[in-house]
Amino acid sequence: MRTRVFLSLLAVTFASSACAVGTFRQVSFAGEVSPVIDSAGRTVHVVKNTEMQDTVLESRIRVRLEEFLLQQGFILASPDTAELYVLATFGSGPRVVGSTAAVFRPADVRVQRSPSGEATGRSVRPDRMEYLRVPSLENSVWLMVLSSDAKYYRGTGHIRNLWRGEAAMQGRPESLPVAAGYLMVPALKYFGKGTGQTILLDVREKDHGLK
Repeated sequence: MRTRVFLSLLAVTFASSACAVGTFRQVSFAGEVSPVIDSAGRTVHVVKNTEMQDTVLESRIRVRLEEFLLQQGFILASPDTAELYVLATFGSGPRVVGSTAAVFRPADVRVQRSPSGEATGRSVRPDRMEYLRVPSLENSVWLMVLSSDAKYYRGTGHIRNLWRGEAAMQGRPESLPVAAGYLMVPALKYFGKGTGQTILLDVREKDHGLK
């Protein structure tokens, strides 16, 4: 995955208060697409990832991917005939994700001016806490979805990735079964698309990507 750069190099101020932060999860996502083959509208097989220890979660993610691909017009096929393979893998470890930092802002005065520049009044903002979104390397849970050329693999035994995208968010390994639903949201939203840089999204519980 190419070097990740957050969409904004400047911290973004939260409009909400600290108590509102818990209503959504911050998820970072980056996707890469190969210019070699256009994967749209082809037959696809969602590969069972036998290396995942949590087989229940792996199955839930695989079923969700199949549902999504059908909705997008792909045709599910056997591994012997499919043109594309799609595989999901997940785990935990250090990732660059968005974190929230509380910053104290002292009271200040803003002068209001007319279009001509003449002072017309002033407003006072009291002492306050602002919550900034900043990139940081954190212990995280992550989900990666990959699409590869199935015909090429069957003919050569080598993998040629057409697209891969990785979503990550702060969390301990044991939180992965719950976090996976949030991680699925950007993985499906940007499936088959390159993001060019890491995107930071606020994913709410109602948008949870797993049943």
